[in-house]
Amino acid sequence: MAERLVVADASPLIGLATAGAFDLLRGLFGRIAVTAGVRDEVLAGGDRPGAPELARAIREGWVRVEQEPADATEFPDLDAGEATTLALAIAHDGPCLVLMDESLGRAHARAQGLDVTGLAGVLLAARNANLVDAVRPFLDRLKKSDFRLSRAVVRAVLEQAGEIDPQA
Repeated sequence: MAERLVVADASPLIGLATAGAFDLLRGLFGRIAVTAGVRDEVLAGGDRPGAPELARAIREGWVRVEQEPADATEFPDLDAGEATTLALAIAHDGPCLVLMDESLGRAHARAQGLDVTGLAGVLLAARNANLVDAVRPFLDRLKKSDFRLSRAVVRAVLEQAGEIDPQA
């Protein structure tokens, strides 16, 4: 059986770096993959969150850069990073998890039968794996930045993490 591939789009990488949680990816998944296009998109940020963290992770070898499959044009309604991420996941012969925040991209992933989660799901998984004591500090850092998560997503994650009362 093929190894489980975890392939990430740019948004979760940037968001996790903004929240100070980039290395949770390594703790949760061991290794992840990005396409060359996603790497270039994140690294184009220079010193902005995500760029230094991704460059370091690539150097350390726990993030590997994959060439983009030729059939990425199958998703013309997505940006290049999302399209190549999905194409890589589809081309993988075995189980795969896609890390993607954009709702249309997530819908395409699900339609292809792929497991998908986003930044909030990664934070919740880290909490459930006891890699962090709470998700609220990470969400608070995101709130102070220009990275946006909907109130409904924030509330749902805090409820699932047991950090707010669902009745409140």
